[in-house]
Parts: sequence; C-alpha cells; structure tokens
Amino acid sequence: MGTAEDLELAEALEALLQRVACSQADSDLESMAGRDMSLTQFRCLVTLATEDEAIPIHQLAEQLHMSLPTAGRTIDRLVAQHLVIRREDPHDRRVRRVCVSAEGKQVVTGIDKARHEALLAFVHSLDPSDSARLQDALRPIVGPTSPQQNRLEGRHA
Repeated sequence: MGTAEDLELAEALEALLQRVACSQADSDLESMAGRDMSLTQFRCLVTLATEDEAIPIHQLAEQLHMSLPTAGRTIDRLVAQHLVIRREDPHDRRVRRVCVSAEGKQVVTGIDKARHEALLAFVHSLDPSDSARLQDALRPIVGPTSPQQNRLEGRHA
C-alpha cells in the first residue's frame, strides 16, 4: 500500500496517460476509417510491422489472443488490400508465413506519423510553463541515460 503522495501521483499519471491515449486513439480511428480497416485488421498490421521477418499465422493469432480462423480471415483481407504478403513456409508446406508488404509499411508509417502529430497537438495544448515542467520531470525517467531506460536495454548504470 502506498502513501497518500503515491496515490496522488498514480492518479495524476493515470489522468495524463488517459488524455494522451485518447488523442492517439482518435488518430488510430481516423487512420482505420480512412483505409476502411477493422480494429482486428489494424492490430494485425501494426503487430506484423514490428516483426523483423515473416511469422506463421498461428504465431500472430497467439500474440493477439485471437483464434486461428479469425487471424486467417483477417490476413485474407489484408492480403487482398496488398498490405500483407502471405507465403508458404519453405520448411513446412502446411504453415503460412505473413509479413507486411511495402504498401503496408507505408500505411504503418502514416499511422505512426498521425500518432506523433496527435502527441504534438497534445503538447501544444499545454501551457508553456506546464510543458517545461513536464519535460523536466520526464527527462530523468525516460531520457536516453535514465536508470529505467538502461534496465530496459540491459545496460548497467
């Protein structure tokens, strides 16, 4: 159980993250609507864009906690839109591997850009003094040499 100060900080962080998440959610919804894309298609595309190589459809389904048939139908739609490439596994013909196509990468880049713009709009909505204080508060926590970042990257301080 935390102190009253811990609870107050947690509530303030929750409110901040909720404001940021809402601005990004609006951006994501606009991106999906602009491409006539379902939430499931969006999740698959964004997840595949983080992979370094083609992955089996069943692995994608597991990562996204969806059934294999749902993942398969979703991939069918993304392939039809030329956003994803589906190939037979060279070692096991029963397995289909999927990866983002060049066009799919462009779509994800656009999504990332829209998310960044939504964050900038949030930052611009802040009073300049609040913006400076927030930046000062975040710098030691999320800066490139923060102890938290070092732990995430496996470096020791």
